[in-house]
Parts: sequence; C-alpha cells; structure tokens
Amino acid sequence: MGDSNLEDPLGRVVRLHEQTWVVHILRRHPEMALHREAVENAVCDPLEIRLTPADADCRMYFGDGPRKGILVLVIADVVKRLVKTAHFVRSMKGVVEWSRPTP
Repeated sequence: MGDSNLEDPLGRVVRLHEQTWVVHILRRHPEMALHREAVENAVCDPLEIRLTPADADCRMYFGDGPRKGILVLVIADVVKRLVKTAHFVRSMKGVVEWSRPTP
C-alpha cells in the first residue's frame, strides 16, 4: 500500500510508513490487519487528540473502532512527523488537546 501522509485537524502532517505498518503494527497487533483505513481516519478525522504523559512530542489520536465500545488509538510523534503505533482500546486517557466539535 505504501506510505501515507496524514493531516490532522490542527494542520500537522504525520507519515504512516509502510514499514511501520507491516513490521511494527501488524506484527505486534495483528488484529489491525483489516483496519488501516480506520487508523488513517483516526489521525485525519479523530474523535479526540490527547497529550501523552510519556512523551511531550507525541499525541494520541482516538478514532472510531470496528464496533461500539472499541476505539482505534494511533500514537504519533508530531515533531518527527511519524506514526509510531496503533491498536484498539476501550477508553480514552490523557489530557485533551483537541476534540471534534459536536453538531
């Protein structure tokens, strides 16, 4: 599929490298295999962007998961401009940096 450049709602662009997708994400989180589009959407159209307590350069992007009660979490380094990992979670954590406006 190749590398993907993803722009978040705050105008930051991060890259999801094919090598990161295959070697890191799919190897450690094989349940993500059919959900690359959801990973990309979590960055481009997130429910929320939150700060990570572990690294000030990273952000947690939370997006819709494959079913109710499951979220996609993408962790990206916004300074180095790259996606580090992605997996499913049941809840959000961290301090909110940005939240999708409600209609």
